[in-house]
Amino acid sequence: MRAYLTELLTGPYQVPAPVDTGLSLAELGLDSLTRAEFGAEIQDRLGVAVEEDAVSADTTVDRLADVLTAKGAHLSS
Repeated sequence: MRAYLTELLTGPYQVPAPVDTGLSLAELGLDSLTRAEFGAEIQDRLGVAVEEDAVSADTTVDRLADVLTAKGAHLSS
């Protein structure tokens, strides 16, 4: 899940690689609108509900990956 999120962040969201998964989304440069779009994209691609607090300014990539995994998110091929 971390690899997927990192790939998504460095692709359409243009976060410079390598992504430090211990940094918050705000520290990675995602503003509130971008975080909302990021959450919606994850929700669409993975088929799990992504609450606003799951993609807050303080959320780290590591924490988001853990939340998504706990919800049973999986990548479809």
